[in-house]
Amino acid sequence: MKKVLFLIIFCLVSFLTAEARETPDSLWNEANAYYAREQYQDALDHYMKIENSGVESADLYYNIGNTYFKMRYMAYAVLYYEKALRLAPNDPDIAYNLGIAREQCIDRIEPVPTFFVADWIRKSHQIMSSDMWAIVSVGVILLAILFFLIFLFARGVRFRKAAFILSVIIFLFAVMTTVFAWQSRKQATRKDIAIVLAAVSPVKAAPDTQGKDLLVIHEGTRVRVLEQMGTWARIELEDGRQGWVALNEIVFVY
Repeated sequence: MKKVLFLIIFCLVSFLTAEARETPDSLWNEANAYYAREQYQDALDHYMKIENSGVESADLYYNIGNTYFKMRYMAYAVLYYEKALRLAPNDPDIAYNLGIAREQCIDRIEPVPTFFVADWIRKSHQIMSSDMWAIVSVGVILLAILFFLIFLFARGVRFRKAAFILSVIIFLFAVMTTVFAWQSRKQATRKDIAIVLAAVSPVKAAPDTQGKDLLVIHEGTRVRVLEQMGTWARIELEDGRQGWVALNEIVFVY
């Protein structure tokens, strides 16, 4: 009886010790070591344990994308590069690797050209995270208030006029930074982007298996989900074409 009790206690302690050793940091180091030794499946298993523990990180998603890329699972590489880019939209390494992975996929879909002002706004708000833009916005608003107070209480017409003009200009800049913060936050939290993981996915004219095939898309293709109906999703491709695909053939980036 004592031997059985001792064995139970020993197994329990061993299990708890093993669980304690598997911290995100230890798993991260082990995964990186496996990756360096080109043991990609072992590296992936450890990275996925970190993700399954609830950790969300651009570096983690980037490394998972790299591991899938090395294993030639391009659709999953695209998915995790997209996840990483959502958290770090201005990271050139993630953007570059995503472009390389997408080039390995079958579909070549040209995005609809955007107005240059919209394109400038998109690139500008990606310079910093939404939190950083919010901090800048608050600082600029305080600066605008300071100059406005100077305008109210300062003596001298020219000095007051200069303070007023500066307060207006700075306030307009504050509005712009607030818009950038909002856009950056919206981009980071959007839940309508998905990646096709099925090798071949027919795009239907209606949410039904008997619906007419409009076109066929392949794994790794990026789509925007416009709506969901049962087990179907109405999607839009980057060139503007729309149709219905089975929900189980796509995976959302968020």
